[in-house]
Amino acid sequence: MPVLEKNYIAGTVELAIQQGLDELNLQEKQVKIDVIHPGKKGFFGIGKADAEVKLTVIDPELKKLSTIEAVKNRSEYITQETEEQTIKTERVQHEQSDDKKVIDTDVVIIATTEKESLSKQQAKTDALNQTEKYITAIIQEMGINTSATSSFKNNSEVVINLESNDAGRIIGKRGQVLNSLQLLAQNYYNHIEKGYMTVTLDIENYREKRKETLQNLALNMSKKAVATRKPVKFEPMPNYERKIMHQILTNIENIETYSEGREPHRYLVIKAR
Repeated sequence: MPVLEKNYIAGTVELAIQQGLDELNLQEKQVKIDVIHPGKKGFFGIGKADAEVKLTVIDPELKKLSTIEAVKNRSEYITQETEEQTIKTERVQHEQSDDKKVIDTDVVIIATTEKESLSKQQAKTDALNQTEKYITAIIQEMGINTSATSSFKNNSEVVINLESNDAGRIIGKRGQVLNSLQLLAQNYYNHIEKGYMTVTLDIENYREKRKETLQNLALNMSKKAVATRKPVKFEPMPNYERKIMHQILTNIENIETYSEGREPHRYLVIKAR
């Protein structure tokens, strides 16, 4: 069975790990992490060195795949973490005098399960509230007044919506500032909660608008690639933005898409077949 592993390089160990998890669409518990080089901050940029980590797939199901590329390009793999709790009815009969009292333990088990579930949800809510305060504090330090509301989109994703009269500065050129803040929010939340949750940071519906822009751009450039018979290369963009473009072009038969380069300079290529 082949060893499924890949090295990632970024400014810090945390960023390198996150880069790998995002690209492979994996959770931290599904990989073994080896720090190849911790990186150096340097002094005023002198002597600075990027960190390098190696991620090795340890998930039993994913280890059945033949290559690391197969892991990256697989159909969405959803780890079933749903705990199926089968409650067996136990009835304990106690004889007192001539009567029998039956104690139904179902109620006790269900009540305990519900209490544990509420406790876990409260921990997630607390982590989200702390993350919201953390991000708004950073933006305030940038000299920008902002407020935020947050919610759970589903069991694996939370959304923090920002409001500000200076949204442009928060978004930055092509969303670069917003993307950086989102990465900080993601790492902060998962550090508190000790698990893995996707954190989406949004303002003025930028994420949906950006998605539409990327989809339209991908479709237009695919036509150009076919017409000119030359590969079309895009500027570097985050992994999840490349995925948007990959997905919209999946069903177009006469083209292929792939990514080249190293993060954070990895970019999408569209090529006619």
